[in-house]
Amino acid sequence: MGRSILTTGRIAEKPYRIRIIDRNVYTVEELCYSLAQCASFLDEDLMDHELLVWLEESCGLAELAAQLRSLLRGRCAVEDFVSVILLYVGYQSVAEIERIRASISSGKGMEPFLRRLTEAKFAASRGHITQAIELMDGILAELPELEREMRGRIWAEKGRLYADGFRYAEAADCYGKAWRLSGSRQNCVRYLAALQFSIPEEAYAEYIGGHPELEDAAAQLTKAVAQADRDWKNGTAGRQNRRLAGYLKNGQAKSFDNYAQQRIRELRDQFRADNAPSF
Repeated sequence: MGRSILTTGRIAEKPYRIRIIDRNVYTVEELCYSLAQCASFLDEDLMDHELLVWLEESCGLAELAAQLRSLLRGRCAVEDFVSVILLYVGYQSVAEIERIRASISSGKGMEPFLRRLTEAKFAASRGHITQAIELMDGILAELPELEREMRGRIWAEKGRLYADGFRYAEAADCYGKAWRLSGSRQNCVRYLAALQFSIPEEAYAEYIGGHPELEDAAAQLTKAVAQADRDWKNGTAGRQNRRLAGYLKNGQAKSFDNYAQQRIRELRDQFRADNAPSF
């Protein structure tokens, strides 16, 4: 059972929508948690009248809303605005609030494209992959062609999203563009890894044979794959797999089923622990 948290003010019947991360919040604690998550790309758009009305009317926090109105009349910085909310609610520690404030302050100096890339990566981390790719495509459409470093970085990020979704042909295309823009050996190896998964083995070998400039990267990939295979076989997952295979080989169906169900429960519990909300 998770820990109980006493809320400040009321639980709102109507949520406030944090547009930059496309999330509804119903309590001021949820607001504080969300502001901490997206601190590095918060901007002045957060300081709007709608938020103050929600705090006052939906959450019953008239005093906090009044403090924020006073700040807005003085044209405050966004980190000051957020700090007032966080300190009033006390959901985070003072040390955490200082870290959040520093993250907001450093994020303000980001170039607009880098800020949007951070937003896209955050969307991806929340499982909104289509939204993240659309955001990255929007940046690429607006970036000047001469911005090779930034373009390469975005193509590499897109490649990772596609690879995580087992869309290896698209991942190879993205990593290939990232490698050609950046000249990075790492992007080249990623490109070859995705390519190897997306085409037949004979076609991959023929491609490498026709591109001698890729031989070193291909050799590095082969070495890395062999090491990963050894690590897996010698690790916990490999031992568990051998144990299951042994049960099957020896006709121990009941033992196989019991052990498989145990592993499923462990994986389920671990997934829940890793994805549990913090509020």
